[in-house]
Amino acid sequence: MVAIGRNANRPMVAMLRLADVGKRYGKAVALDSVTFDLEAGEVMALIGSNGAGKSTLIKSVAGLVRHTGSVNVNGIDVARQPKAARRLMGYLPQHPALHADLNVRETAILYADMKGVPHDRAHTGVEAVGLAEHAEKTVAALSGGMRQRLALAIALLADPPLLVLDEPGTGLDISARLELRHLVQEQRARGTAVLLSTHWLEDVPYIADRVLVLDHGQVQSLGPASSLGGLGAPQSRLYLRLNGHSPDAIPLITRLFPGDPVDHSGDWLVVTTAAARKARVVEAVVEAGMSILDLRVEEVDVGEAASEGRGIPL
Repeated sequence: MVAIGRNANRPMVAMLRLADVGKRYGKAVALDSVTFDLEAGEVMALIGSNGAGKSTLIKSVAGLVRHTGSVNVNGIDVARQPKAARRLMGYLPQHPALHADLNVRETAILYADMKGVPHDRAHTGVEAVGLAEHAEKTVAALSGGMRQRLALAIALLADPPLLVLDEPGTGLDISARLELRHLVQEQRARGTAVLLSTHWLEDVPYIADRVLVLDHGQVQSLGPASSLGGLGAPQSRLYLRLNGHSPDAIPLITRLFPGDPVDHSGDWLVVTTAAARKARVVEAVVEAGMSILDLRVEEVDVGEAASEGRGIPL
């Protein structure tokens, strides 16, 4: 598969426009004069280390935090007309809050009613994210990846012209991430503008037209997604909780990826590797028949990765 390019025959319209967007938390600068346009039918990936300002930027676009500068959705100022702007937006938060006692079908119908769309759209959305066979499961019984899929179905209910996705790949396995790639590509083909933040850098050239790199709240780089390899992306730290297979996984990883530091404590493995290689580490563990019970990802600076590692998450 090749990287997606812009369609030269389609007129470009600024569906999302940010001008000098800034945000402070006390003395700490979370965003510093962030400016860019996102056109209809264009996908922009937002990347950066933890604390770079990605979630703050996403929340600013969604109208969830106050900020300086301006955010406009199809000409509507998010700060002045938040409800009108959000009607044009499908938003997927990093940690979606859903009603635990409702099942998948009931949840989709509830949000369809809230958005004023027919119930058949709810059923179609559940099918589109691969949850049709889990429609009667309660949200409490879903895995983290399934909850993420359900939240994505909700974001798509009203066919919004703008999708804002905060780490949509969180909790998804490899096959589900491939499905997510196809879904984003389909939305792009429909003319939807998509802004998404992600830690899975290797996915970016397959789903995005452009990539914006944030560093300490500032735009470090903004350019074609195909140039991602030259942006000096940070390394990744993988936290893998295995089902009693840590001793087997360590020699496997060190043999396949020599030079990547591996540490462990109980069922937890911590692997520091190049950002573009983290999916291959996960795939190697799964292909070896080792069950991954939990997975967390952090983007780290090369200097930090070489220093003493952080503790195992509890």
